[in-house]
Amino acid sequence: MTTQTLRDCWTWSSAWHRVLPLCGALTLAFGLAGCNLVNKFVAKDLLNEGARQYNKGHYEKAEKIFKEAIERDPDFLQAKLFYATAIRSRVNNEDGEEQIKAAKQAIEAYMELLKPENEKRLKERDRDQTYAFIADLYKTLDDQKSYQEWLKKRAELPNQKPTTKAECLYSIGVIYWNEATKISRKYETQVPGKLPEVAKPDKWKKEDIDALLQAVQTGLKYIEEAIAADPRYANAYSYKSLLLKEQAKATADPKVVNQLEQAAQEAVEKFQELNRQAAAELSGSS
Repeated sequence: MTTQTLRDCWTWSSAWHRVLPLCGALTLAFGLAGCNLVNKFVAKDLLNEGARQYNKGHYEKAEKIFKEAIERDPDFLQAKLFYATAIRSRVNNEDGEEQIKAAKQAIEAYMELLKPENEKRLKERDRDQTYAFIADLYKTLDDQKSYQEWLKKRAELPNQKPTTKAECLYSIGVIYWNEATKISRKYETQVPGKLPEVAKPDKWKKEDIDALLQAVQTGLKYIEEAIAADPRYANAYSYKSLLLKEQAKATADPKVVNQLEQAAQEAVEKFQELNRQAAAELSGSS
């Protein structure tokens, strides 16, 4: 046992020597309600200690302390929030099976916060972050269906900020762009010193053309919804362009291809325009 561990043990031992007599006295005076009051006091003390350990990067130790705080006071919402955060902080420090295990534990902890009796007490910011973290954890688990589901839920939260809503819908659009590129890459030929050449659609399998076009149309739907939510969300225009380019790859009619490429270029120009405006606003405010 290290010196620090001994010091911790001594500190907690001293604390309990103060708390136990108080619990006994309050129980005699007020019954169970008095001891519940002591448990709330101890839970707050544990929360502060857990926060100190968390800030030192001792996530597992913080996690255990926050869990103990919850056991002391099952209604302690802040302890539940900190407990979920401590588990999530371990996810990026793990890999393989341990990362998967930590991610699932974090999802479970955040789901606890969304039970009706807890969610109604969450601050708007904490509720939004809870939905965001659950979505991100499903992404870590490569569960695209659940990732998309929680992005939608976050986008549809009451009083959601337009930019946040746009970000969620845009992220779903990116999922479908990825699906489209997985298909088109099967028909690419690598050329040294040049961009890959894509075979003409008459060389593609029909099911691949259909699947790519479906992915593009669904992706564009979410991208357009993102733009409607926040017309100044620049990244949406970038992926609108990329999706239109994917559609062009699987399109045989030269006239339609030309229209798609023109629309893609217009989306790129809008993306660039918005980025210039944002840069100008940033420099003007500094």
